[in-house]
Amino acid sequence: MNSHLLSISAFWRIIPLLALFSCTACAPIEKAPQRSMNVTGGPDRVFENSSVETLIPELAGASATGINGRVGNELVFWGYRLADEREANLYACAPLEGVDCESRIRSICPARGEEIARYSRSGLVRHLDCQAVGIVGTGDLTPNCEDQETPNDLVVGLMQCR
Repeated sequence: MNSHLLSISAFWRIIPLLALFSCTACAPIEKAPQRSMNVTGGPDRVFENSSVETLIPELAGASATGINGRVGNELVFWGYRLADEREANLYACAPLEGVDCESRIRSICPARGEEIARYSRSGLVRHLDCQAVGIVGTGDLTPNCEDQETPNDLVVGLMQCR
């Protein structure tokens, strides 16, 4: 009878641990948004008064490849051929509330990549606030949208894809 009471008390000590693990397993995990290749503007759009060489010293002597993209709306990347002929992507991620820059940086490369450099730099973050219904004027590229650019600290670096 005494061993039966011992096993019941041990059971009640395990219940809070099981509840803790089950709650942790139910917590939502942010999945990085899809990588897309629809960026036409260069880094000068984000870093107005700085050349890429001053932002990232590893880009000295590099040339743009024109292969640019984004991961969600908060990370943008631009392709470069480095002076030593390796290809790498300059990226800028806005670490806003609810944004996991780490998972987005890993999503730059379709397979795997190696981060060459990482810095914190100031840049412009563009936010479009668009309404579902609006009047479109001739030449209006963002109809019924309010466009705001604000300075923000960004995670900036180089990622080399394999």
